[in-house]
Amino acid sequence: MVNYAITCKNLSKIFRSPGQAPIKILTDISFQLRKGAKLAVTGGNGSGKTTLLKVLSTLYLPDEGDCKILDLDLRKQTREIQERVVFVSAGLDFQRKLTLEENLNFFAKVQNSSTEDAYKFIQDMNMTHIIDKRAETFSEGQKAITRLAIGLMKERSEILFLDEVTLGLDVNRKEEVLEYLSNKVQNKTLLIVDHDSNVIERLCSEILILKPGGISNQTISIKELTESLPYSYEINAIPKRSLTDHELREIWPHYIKTGSIIKFYPNDTNQAQRVTNRLIRSGLVNNIQTRKIDLNDLAIKMSEPITLAEEL
Repeated sequence: MVNYAITCKNLSKIFRSPGQAPIKILTDISFQLRKGAKLAVTGGNGSGKTTLLKVLSTLYLPDEGDCKILDLDLRKQTREIQERVVFVSAGLDFQRKLTLEENLNFFAKVQNSSTEDAYKFIQDMNMTHIIDKRAETFSEGQKAITRLAIGLMKERSEILFLDEVTLGLDVNRKEEVLEYLSNKVQNKTLLIVDHDSNVIERLCSEILILKPGGISNQTISIKELTESLPYSYEINAIPKRSLTDHELREIWPHYIKTGSIIKFYPNDTNQAQRVTNRLIRSGLVNNIQTRKIDLNDLAIKMSEPITLAEEL
């Protein structure tokens, strides 16, 4: 029998305000996640990513549907679930007048846990030199590390809900955090929301894509998803004049017109270079911008499909 960390069926969340119509943020969410799996939750703005993490971690209660967390009922066994999960967010605040050490001791007492794992993380992040510094003096990166340390100290936790925890980290520090989470947090189930697609690809093997209104009903293998992409680059070009479809197809057959911008969609690096060279040689455009499609882009495009001039 397969053990699941999370099992949701028709989970919904509705926000109500006096004098306003109810807003359904999550709609009939249904999925299962095996224990130890690493899942990314992604989608466009307003799709309910953070709300889903807050519901699953019991910060919000669902309005409809059923959900079990570690075989515990999300509505009826909230306290038991809270003892076995951790929610870490970029919005997590701590006592700014206290030192890093005092903050860790404070949250350890609140969570009834040891500071041992938090100190190991702080040491790995080379932040022991600020252990006696007040939190009000911390940089944004140091605050982000402190939030993660607070989450990691709860040794009894089996599920980590991480919401934008790399926000504020520079490139080198983010790499250190990803290495730590990849190598030293292997026995826990992870659910991650992050705008940096590299974080998702590095840490997760599955993805749950939410559409506007918080609609989704399955998890997808990230490997299978990326291998199935019909294109992996988007090239934006501003034409010097109105271009005919024939002229555009001569450059690349897969494109769309969006106002005054033409978007071309090659499906690998070589094709992207080929399209760029053709645009430069044509002399028909003023500006060319190329970007690689990442998983967050893909989530938005899947929820709002684009129609290319030709099928890929």
